[in-house]
Amino acid sequence: CTGSIRVPIRSPCVCSQCYPTGLMSRYVQSWSTGDTAFWRGPFGDFFYKANQYAELLMLASGTGLAPMVPVLQSITDNAEDETFVTLVGCFKTFEGIYLKTFLQEQARFWNVRTFFVLSQENSLEKLPWSYREKTRFGRLAQGLIEELVGSCRRKPFALVCGSAEFTKDMARCLLRAGLAEDSYFLF
Repeated sequence: CTGSIRVPIRSPCVCSQCYPTGLMSRYVQSWSTGDTAFWRGPFGDFFYKANQYAELLMLASGTGLAPMVPVLQSITDNAEDETFVTLVGCFKTFEGIYLKTFLQEQARFWNVRTFFVLSQENSLEKLPWSYREKTRFGRLAQGLIEELVGSCRRKPFALVCGSAEFTKDMARCLLRAGLAEDSYFLF
């Protein structure tokens, strides 16, 4: 593998989203335990170095959570890394939150906060107590972006990953919230 970096998967869990009519989805659904699969992505040239940023604001929609996980884990695995992280995961429903247990474990670190925005739910009473204070309903929009940026201890560097529409909307919101174009990275 010349010119590439091998990153071992730390757990046997890989997030993927399958669609009933998707060509790749049918292929993925045919996999069995023990099969070998090769893939690449997410695309982009974001490289994280410990303590490179005082604060990271991670905005992820659905499977856009995937590139945030190794960055988040490298921060929490390194006792010398004092980067503050605010991760916002946007999902349709509470049941649809990917890697829920992993995200709960990460949120126990002194320098990590997690928030969730659920687009197809509207009642806090249906959520477990531990999620009620950190969950909003609807879509991630300008008001919440400004609130999140304002709640950061220092001006954050933002990472954004999701659909093309989500990424475009978040870039616009971040600019309006006072971040410069060189203060965010779009996967």
